[in-house]
Amino acid sequence: MEESAFPTPAINKSPKSSKRFFFLVAAIVIIVIIIFAAPRFLGSKNKKEGSKITPTPTEFQIPTDTPAPSLTEGPTSKPTNTPIPTSKPTQNPIDKATGLDRSKLSVEVQNGSGETGVAGKAAEELKNLGYNVTSMGNADNFNYSNVTIQVKSAKSDYLSLLKKDLSASYTMGSSSSDLSATASADALVIIGK
Repeated sequence: MEESAFPTPAINKSPKSSKRFFFLVAAIVIIVIIIFAAPRFLGSKNKKEGSKITPTPTEFQIPTDTPAPSLTEGPTSKPTNTPIPTSKPTQNPIDKATGLDRSKLSVEVQNGSGETGVAGKAAEELKNLGYNVTSMGNADNFNYSNVTIQVKSAKSDYLSLLKKDLSASYTMGSSSSDLSATASADALVIIGK
């Protein structure tokens, strides 16, 4: 038997050292798995839960001076009055049938329906007829039906003219000549539903 040129070293393997080596490798593998795999498993769990939960946007309402319509009876707010800039009428303010000068009657127009812009539309129509529209605003509530007209007793002869002029565009409701003498305008027109 021939001996090799390179002597082979004697390997002294004891069962204790091979067990120790195996546990050391296993511990390193477990640590590596924990470091790299744990965030992946935890992250995927959160992603799955996150996809099930959808955040709901919160809507904020900013308070305004105009009250929202209410279904309850009674006043919802104080009437607000907005001065109206004067403009020239599109027709002669003097009624041919009665001889009454519409520009001599000051009118306040109020929104009694809760719909945005109804008071402005009516005020514009009255101004075009020659009436002196002095203010606009919201009525004491939004439960009015049709158009309500109140005139001061001193200007009661304008009541039928005002009704006639508004009936071309609106359905008439109640009308009276009992507007308080201390009211800021000679006539009050409330536009209802």
